Amino acid sequence: MKGASDVLSTILMVGVFLTLLSITLAYAYYTSFANTFRTEYLYYRQVMLNMASNLYYVLNGGGYTVTYPKTTMSMGYRLAGYIRFYVNSSTTPVAEIPCYTITSASFSIPSQGARYIYGGLSPVVNDTRLLSSVREFYENNSARIELDTCRVYASVQATYDRLGSFYYFNILAVSLNPVHKPGGGYAELYPSSINQYWFYNVYNLTIVVKSPGSPSIFVLGPRDISNYYTGGPVTLSLTVVNVSVVLT
Repeated sequence: MKGASDVLSTILMVGVFLTLLSITLAYAYYTSFANTFRTEYLYYRQVMLNMASNLYYVLNGGGYTVTYPKTTMSMGYRLAGYIRFYVNSSTTPVAEIPCYTITSASFSIPSQGARYIYGGLSPVVNDTRLLSSVREFYENNSARIELDTCRVYASVQATYDRLGSFYYFNILAVSLNPVHKPGGGYAELYPSSINQYWFYNVYNLTIVVKSPGSPSIFVLGPRDISNYYTGGPVTLSLTVVNVSVVLT
């Protein structure tokens, strides 16, 4: 009986050991891959930040290229908003800019809270370095990172004389034009063209912005664009820089 008891004890101990070993190996396997997923996500996060911060140089005629791995994540794009310009009593926009975003998603890491990590939601900025923004959010069971340029830069100069006030509005917007090409994991940004619009004796200007990061639509008038505006005619200069984004 004692021999049988020893054999049973040995079997139980071996069973417990094998169970613990399998749990340990499974945990190590999961932890190893979880670290890989997290590392790749953080890499893509930094890639987006680099693209956003270097867009300033692209707008000044330069180019920017960045590489990224393609293990569990990749770069993509989507049409997620628009910017429309209405002048005086126009019922159709005199110019419309589609808001494409550069996006990447991970289905392998926990939910990330929605937040901007570069730039912000404001539809009007006073620094061209803030024309791009990067945000993190959770959508369709995936943690996402997204870069967009769905906002305008505004610079306003005013002159005053005996006839009243006169204003010069200089508006700059960026239109991302993304395209996929076969290749090995890099993104290239460069200016492809510039559209220039001029409008004189403008008494009513409306800019409508549907931003990817906001459920509501921004409707902006001259006083929303500039604190300097107190009424009067406007000369509007609208510059749209088209930026090609090649994703491979």
